[in-house]
Amino acid sequence: MKKIFLLLSITLNFSLWTFNSFAQDIHFTMYDAMPLTINPATAGVFDGNFRAVMNYRSQWGSISNPFKTYSFGIDGGILKNKWRNGYLGLGLNAFKDVAGTTDFGTTKINLALSSVIFLDDKNSAAIGLLGSWAQNSINPNNLQWSSQFNGQSYDGSLASNESFNYENTNYFDFSAGALWAYGNSTKTISSSDALKIQAGLAFYHVSRPSQQVNFGELDKLYSKWAFHTESFIGLSNSRLAVKPKLLVFIQGPAREISLGTMFRYTLQEKSKYTGAFNGMAIAFGGYYRVGDAIAPSIELEVAHFALGVSYDVNTSKLTAATGGAGGYEIYIRFQNPNPFKARGSSARFN
Repeated sequence: MKKIFLLLSITLNFSLWTFNSFAQDIHFTMYDAMPLTINPATAGVFDGNFRAVMNYRSQWGSISNPFKTYSFGIDGGILKNKWRNGYLGLGLNAFKDVAGTTDFGTTKINLALSSVIFLDDKNSAAIGLLGSWAQNSINPNNLQWSSQFNGQSYDGSLASNESFNYENTNYFDFSAGALWAYGNSTKTISSSDALKIQAGLAFYHVSRPSQQVNFGELDKLYSKWAFHTESFIGLSNSRLAVKPKLLVFIQGPAREISLGTMFRYTLQEKSKYTGAFNGMAIAFGGYYRVGDAIAPSIELEVAHFALGVSYDVNTSKLTAATGGAGGYEIYIRFQNPNPFKARGSSARFN
């Protein structure tokens, strides 16, 4: 049985660079593209009625089978036109995380509900709750054992001489968060000097659910604090905007600090009167995950759609094995109505 724990410990070390067990959370480089993974209060908080996002992340393929994460999310506002001082937000997020050759996977479905209050013309606040169902699974057929070493190399045709029964582990989880936003809309249609700021604090895994498997010891999921802030700073009388970002995770003995800045250039504004142009923008920049990776990134926005791509260049001690090749991430987002029409017109949320 010790061999099982050793293999799982090695395989599942990918979650965060300081994490040494599988009782931890997934993470994304472009984390703001999947907002429910950093704060349930972000559900429905954007200039629009509906958005849907798909994200795919592949990590460390240079040293083993890639560790893969698939994620999908939808959210939107409810009663936006009914309440003068706020509205409700509803969001659904699901992901599948598969760890290398052992096919150890986590599937999780999250449902979020937020309440947004307009404090004044420039300030808003939101609180959110998140309920989750999760399942851990494993494919033991891909495990390798010392008894399958033939003296020169691994031979999968040899008997493992190991026998255990594994059943999928299911659990429920609960989280909560709060969000504040300041927005100063553009002074004129052409000035492009909007300033918007968000800051939030979330507490995940309130009840610390158990992830115990029937061949392991009790393994409770650590509770996690998440602090995040980001800004949209439009440079007056130009098409350029700067988007600085910060994310801090504290989960048990682990810490993650991610900093990022994107420089966004509007290639084409949406035509206000004729509707002939739908709007287009491109952003270049990157993220730095302290002690782990540098990730250059690019984002392209065309009308309702956005596409983002990043690549992690590993800077941790694992560089000796990876040669700096961390992995890539890609997302695609649809938002309605066209965000180019709403951008700069609202002093609430961006």
